[in-house]
Amino acid sequence: MSVEPLNIRRAEHFLARLRGLLGTAALAPGHALLITPCAAVHTAFMRYPIDVVFIDADERIAKVVEALPPWRATACASARHTLELGAGEARRLGLVAGMRLDLAAGARPGLAAPHGRRERGATLVEFVVVGPLLLFILLVLMQYALLFHAKSQLNYATFEAARAGTVDSARPAAIRTAFDRAMTGYHGGGTTTDELAASRARALAESPFARIEILSPTKESFDDYHSPALATRLGLSARVIPNTHIAHLECPTDRPSCSRNPATNASGQSLHDANLLKLRITYGIPVRKQIPLAGPFMARASALLDPADRDTFRTSLLAQGRIPVVAHTVMRMQSPAIEAGNASIPGPGNAGKPSDPGPPPDGPTLPLCPVTDPACTSVPPPEAEPDEDPDEEPLPDDCNPLTDPGCGSPPSCEAPSDWLRSRPAPAQTP
Repeated sequence: MSVEPLNIRRAEHFLARLRGLLGTAALAPGHALLITPCAAVHTAFMRYPIDVVFIDADERIAKVVEALPPWRATACASARHTLELGAGEARRLGLVAGMRLDLAAGARPGLAAPHGRRERGATLVEFVVVGPLLLFILLVLMQYALLFHAKSQLNYATFEAARAGTVDSARPAAIRTAFDRAMTGYHGGGTTTDELAASRARALAESPFARIEILSPTKESFDDYHSPALATRLGLSARVIPNTHIAHLECPTDRPSCSRNPATNASGQSLHDANLLKLRITYGIPVRKQIPLAGPFMARASALLDPADRDTFRTSLLAQGRIPVVAHTVMRMQSPAIEAGNASIPGPGNAGKPSDPGPPPDGPTLPLCPVTDPACTSVPPPEAEPDEDPDEEPLPDDCNPLTDPGCGSPPSCEAPSDWLRSRPAPAQTP
């Protein structure tokens, strides 16, 4: 049986078979790719489906696979050649299993290769090249999934650590304890006391590989807003930032002349900003929680991509094969913050010393236009001179235009003079 003549392109060499239809547009109707010898094909990295026709050594169709989508594979043990066509071409041409193909001269599948020898094992070589690559990509995707899981758990533990810090004066010990307790679930969790105890022990063993930094309040925050009277009342030698009534305060009550301006003080914060607890936690994912090949590859790639990293803790994690993960959180303090190991972060400005950036550039000033005329196209009316009444008395100094717009007029809540006069009683209905 004959079919419609096809414009066939042959792929007889290793590189031609390896590439196949990768990087090419979809086959047009009447066009095909003949891969010989070939008994299995895949559609990895392809963007469109194809029809696959397997042909045996007797030029008969052994198997037809229609519309094979991307990232799939198919094979036929009895096939000698493979014909790849555009999706739907096999049905349009009426190709079915058992049919003998009569192709145009020079394109018969039974013809020997021009080199006069058969290339056996070519499919195995292609699998050796493509298989490990696909496996590695799959492992990397699995490692990324584990990274998202670790980041989610670290976010939760950071949130719990900040909650503990806000109610316990931002003490590092309370923050560390809450963080280690929240990481118990990441290291196995459990439903019994023994399982939870084992997971808790693993979390405590991983504690040296987690760094907790208190980014706010900073040492400069305590320089600006510490309250000696509150520290004495609490019996502390460390500096303390007050936490009560801050909605009505700009400075501690015992230091009313503190440096309260964020543009000029050392911290670049107000008293309200100094009562924000900000944490940054860096944790290294252990090797036992990494996917083989993919995890070590990510750790080494991270080290190679940033060889000048000055963070010794992060570089030490990478040197041990751990993958660093960072989480941040900010919460409002619910207790007075006590200074203990806070980071030093000067306020904004020139190296922590804010200064006036200088006068604006010289030039004509922009005209003041109303919001209804942003382009200043209308001519403003001439300014009228205010009418001065020489007999008008000056307004008193304590005149408030909001509560007393009349500036001396009787208040609106004053009762009228006839308020107490007798009024006729309302008529009663029988």
